[in-house]
Amino acid sequence: MSRGALLLILGAVAVLLSWVGISVFRTEPTSTPAATEGAPNSESQSQASVPAPSEAEAKSVESKVRKQPDASPSLISEVIPDVKRSARETIRGTVRVSVRVIVDKKGTVRVATADDPGPSRYFERLAIQASKKWTFAPTDSEKQRIMLVRFNFTRAGTTARANSLQ
Repeated sequence: MSRGALLLILGAVAVLLSWVGISVFRTEPTSTPAATEGAPNSESQSQASVPAPSEAEAKSVESKVRKQPDASPSLISEVIPDVKRSARETIRGTVRVSVRVIVDKKGTVRVATADDPGPSRYFERLAIQASKKWTFAPTDSEKQRIMLVRFNFTRAGTTARANSLQ
């Protein structure tokens, strides 16, 4: 066998071993689906690979996630968005959406707008719709309150909390 042919074979073996090594030790999947079709990829959306839980595990975790204590003492009622399973399965890590709400003295949300819409218009829309249904404790002050409602969407479920901006 000639020296040139031997070098060619060794080069091909080195390339093959490099490819196998990269494939085995890769930490990210080869394709990363966006949270929704056409949504831009954003740094606010974690790219950590999350294994898909079984349906029973997801329901168990979701029921625990939804039963967290209220983040704000003035919160009376919170609404957690109902995310379609097909949309939830596209989530990698956490999709964060912050909604700014204006609350009247009766505790009713009058205005809800995206403060930080996150990487997906779908999750932004769900968060705004849910925020409009929240109610807070009434106050004696005529002054409107401004609150920030933060939603965290994951494959396991959705959490939310409200903080006063005043």
